[in-house]
Amino acid sequence: MSSPKVAKVSTLIDLAVAFDLADLDDDGVIEYADDRDHFAIIDVNGDGLLSQTERGGDSVYEDMTLPAIKLFDFNGDGKVTMADSDLAHFEIGREYGNDVDLGEYVEYCLSKIESEESGITGKAFVTARRNFLVMDIDDNLKVSEQEFRSEFRVADYDKNGNLTTKEFDGFRPIRNVNVTAYCNNGNVGCPVENFLIMFSDADDDNNKFLTMTEYLTKFGGLTAST
Repeated sequence: MSSPKVAKVSTLIDLAVAFDLADLDDDGVIEYADDRDHFAIIDVNGDGLLSQTERGGDSVYEDMTLPAIKLFDFNGDGKVTMADSDLAHFEIGREYGNDVDLGEYVEYCLSKIESEESGITGKAFVTARRNFLVMDIDDNLKVSEQEFRSEFRVADYDKNGNLTTKEFDGFRPIRNVNVTAYCNNGNVGCPVENFLIMFSDADDDNNKFLTMTEYLTKFGGLTAST
């Protein structure tokens, strides 16, 4: 069995952004109506062709990485048209059903591009992204050190300030990872300070907040894929 494809965090975030933009009713799945309506919104002049100018009208699309942009030209004719949108939806739907969730969307897109040299799998990305959003209590798209500590306290069931092997599985950033990789003795428990070191390592600009990119870069590969 071949290894699952991996992609850079930036590529995976781009795919998630594209998914969110197309999910017009915010129900967590893309239906055919979402695809059609979304294309109509960004096709400003209504010619059925998504030009570079129209793509650039939304800073999200303008900043997308090349692997993600290529996916829009589904039939490979150098243009992005309504036909591409239809083809993509029904191709994905043939494998996953007409209502496509983020995990299915990401896995399908990764199947159409070359695996990048380093990164994380689509499944790990979806799980880690969901964990990030749950931990982001104030919904500012950042996880603060305080929110990180709060997650530790939730996992610390007996409230003794340490995570035992059993409690470790409830700590979202690295659940189901071998506890001995972070503690000398997992049976005794791991104090929060062990994990704050990891938080600090991920905090590239040292502002006590983790952006989604920082979080996924550090913890995405350590997150269980299911």
